Amino acid sequence: MRAIEFDLEGTASVVDIPYPSPGPEDVVVQVLSTGSCGSDLSALRGTHPFRFPPLISGHEVGGVVTEVGEQVDDTVVGQRVVVEPQRFCRTCEYCTTGRHNLCPKKQMLGIAEWDGSFAEYVRVPAYTVLPVSGRIPDYALALVEPLAVAAHAVRQVRATPEHGRQPSHLVMGGGTIGALVTAVLQHVSPGRVTVSEPRGQNSDMLKAMGASDVLQPDAVSDRGELFDTVFVAAGHAPLVAEAVRRCAPGGTVVQVAVFNTEVPVPVGELQVQEIAFVGTAMYTREDFDVAAELLAERPDIAELMVTDRMDLAEGAEAITRMASHGPGTTIKLIMEP
Repeated sequence: MRAIEFDLEGTASVVDIPYPSPGPEDVVVQVLSTGSCGSDLSALRGTHPFRFPPLISGHEVGGVVTEVGEQVDDTVVGQRVVVEPQRFCRTCEYCTTGRHNLCPKKQMLGIAEWDGSFAEYVRVPAYTVLPVSGRIPDYALALVEPLAVAAHAVRQVRATPEHGRQPSHLVMGGGTIGALVTAVLQHVSPGRVTVSEPRGQNSDMLKAMGASDVLQPDAVSDRGELFDTVFVAAGHAPLVAEAVRRCAPGGTVVQVAVFNTEVPVPVGELQVQEIAFVGTAMYTREDFDVAAELLAERPDIAELMVTDRMDLAEGAEAITRMASHGPGTTIKLIMEP
């Protein structure tokens, strides 16, 4: 079968690899859609903390089950599913209490030891698949995973305002995750959502996702406004201190973006203002349920987010280009093998 391989020279190319056979507790999924994200680009550059080329990358995926292992009894051939791309031990304290995203033995789909979804078929444990509504278009299935990241981030908010006031939120970064955080906020905690984003071409999309205001970063600082919750959704180190400055006393800063270097955090301000600073680690099944529900209710999210739809060969070229030169006008790249 065809798959995209990342090599040590920073090139993604289509190769032939063996078709995956399911183990006793596995299923094989024919990939209908798989999305490229920032972690794939950093893996191709050789800067990702645990995705090391050569490998078959990809972890945002949905498709149709084509084979099931002999011990699988709750998934059937022909089911339309998305994959929660975490392989965990299922026996530790975190796994048995529904927090498998914190499992110390967890592996992510798309590492060298577990071929990812940039392929025609992918093998995954049966416990990772989730049946989904037919209201979600095939090409949009891959968006459930990043939506689950956003849903998990929104669940970290510590408290809502008193006296019946609607909450105010600031999302710092209006790329894929920032846009999806905006949509989830309006789904589960409606209020005023301001998005700080330097790329003007994203403004209309962000407003359609639910943003009340889309401002340049300097404009947010100039206003001096404080927000109940601030989400750091772009991996730009100075945003962390700015997020604390923009958070109201007693509020919450939620760190969603991935940083590959140490980032200073103004702990004195956190203490004096009693601000909660919360990190996020992937998602749980509850977050996938929220994401799938939201995308079924709002399939327009896919229309707003997905700027590029390609086959594997086109996708390999685009990923190589984006890893070297940046995303350009691409918001979300989806491949349909």
